Amino acid sequence: MRKYKLYVLLMLICTISFSCIQETVDVAQEGKNIIPSDTLELMIFDVHLADAIITSKIMKTKDNTAIDSLIYQSVHEKYNYSRDDFEQTLLFYSHNRLDSLNAIYDRVIERFNIRKGEIHN
Repeated sequence: MRKYKLYVLLMLICTISFSCIQETVDVAQEGKNIIPSDTLELMIFDVHLADAIITSKIMKTKDNTAIDSLIYQSVHEKYNYSRDDFEQTLLFYSHNRLDSLNAIYDRVIERFNIRKGEIHN
C-alpha cells in the first residue's frame, strides 16, 4: 500500500513540475544543454528528495522561500547544471523521449523504495 502512495506522490510531483514549465520556452535540441539520462535520473531523485524535505516539517522556518530556493539550487550545483538546463531537459524528454523519461521515473521510484526499505530495517 505504501509503495502505491509513493508512486502516486511522485507522479503528482512530476505532473505539477511539468505544468509549471512555461510552454513558450522552445524545446531544446538534442545535444544543446541536454543532461545525460544517467545524470538526469540522479538529479530527479535528488529534486524529489528535496521536495519531500521542503514539504515536510523538517525544514519549516519563517522564510521558507529562501531556504527552498537554496535546497533546489544545491541540487543543480551538485551536478553542475542550471535550473534552466534541468527544465529544458525535462521538456526535451517529455516531447522527444517520453518512454525514456518513464523508464527514468521507474528507476527513481525503485530507488526510493530501496531507500525506504533501508530506513525501516
